[in-house]
Amino acid sequence: MLFQTMEGGSFLNLIESIDKFAVGIFRQFLIREDADKVLILTPNEEYKRWAIAYLSTRLKGFGKKVVVECEGGRKEQKEIESPKDNLLDKYTFENFVVGPSNELAYKVCLEVAKNPGKLFNPLFIYGRSGLGKTHLLHAIGNQLKARYRVLYIPLMDFSDSMVKAFKENRVEEFRERFFNLDVLLLDDVQFLVGKERTQIELFRIYEKLQAEEKQIVLVSDRHPRDLKDVSERLISRFESGLIIEVGLDEETKRRIIKQKLILYGLPLDQETIDYVFENTGYNVREIEGFVKTLKVSGIKRLPKSEELDKEKKVQLIINTVAKGFKLNPELLKKDTKERKVINARHIAMFLCKTILNLPYSQIGEFFGKKDHTAVMYAVKKVEQRCREDRKFMYMVSFFEKSIRKSLGL
Repeated sequence: MLFQTMEGGSFLNLIESIDKFAVGIFRQFLIREDADKVLILTPNEEYKRWAIAYLSTRLKGFGKKVVVECEGGRKEQKEIESPKDNLLDKYTFENFVVGPSNELAYKVCLEVAKNPGKLFNPLFIYGRSGLGKTHLLHAIGNQLKARYRVLYIPLMDFSDSMVKAFKENRVEEFRERFFNLDVLLLDDVQFLVGKERTQIELFRIYEKLQAEEKQIVLVSDRHPRDLKDVSERLISRFESGLIIEVGLDEETKRRIIKQKLILYGLPLDQETIDYVFENTGYNVREIEGFVKTLKVSGIKRLPKSEELDKEKKVQLIINTVAKGFKLNPELLKKDTKERKVINARHIAMFLCKTILNLPYSQIGEFFGKKDHTAVMYAVKKVEQRCREDRKFMYMVSFFEKSIRKSLGL
């Protein structure tokens, strides 16, 4: 239980309201309290260490500075600070854009924020980068932080803290920090891959929190079963709760674009909305970055001479990829079910977006596609295969370097 600031209540009253055993110990100390500070004098260093460890995990929400000193020993002061929760206030449920592809995840997270540790525990959320998973983590934390001990932490920060604790011989202190939580919000779980020691420590913390019915929410860019080089016992724990995928559909994307245009003071006319929609993928960060740029540069329409130049560059990409696959370049512009041609077309579309940064609709026109979503699908597919298949990633990288060299980029 956390301290709550109580009008007119003393430090000892607060301790007594949450822990009758501990207040008996604190009554043995000399306590001096004024309007904005509490000074605790302990009889020896052992009591001082105990008081610091005890209060460090229970002071969140208490409005006064607390200092612990040892009467008979050193007079060095050590201020007790409220544990950091790492939460960003700007991410709330109120400003999360809800649509068909993320509505279930939103509702489940809202339920977790109302009843932590009850129905959905653990909760595992996965999906591609930039779809709002981290936003949901912070939203849960921001709704709970006034009443519970909450920590948001990316996996890499968790791992770095653990390594530092081992080097400084402070492993127990590291574990206690997590053991004392009510809600653990762990981001970027995919980075567990290959980190054996981190997996061991996370398993230990996970088991402790689960045994005490504390809420755990995990976020990753992939499903638990797709996490390679992660221990089976951890995977089985992740899969023991609710697993939800977050996506981004056209309807939700348009809502997000409108929200960002309003946020940055840009017009909500159909031309601007369509322009942002056609020039961005299904990634909220990309959309926001594009809108920021749009605020400075405005909508750019290329003159015909530059349009012709773009056609030549697209054709160069098509020719280069087709040659690598030993295909006729014109095949990449025709509908076919032949897997080899589809792969080549997807890579060529991906490179048109990556190298030339053309609108999806314009890339689709070059490949004879009326619907720009076919290009979005191709780009998404190549990105996914690059993450999962190292040989495929090297092949795409080879094409990209060759094309950039040919274009003088």
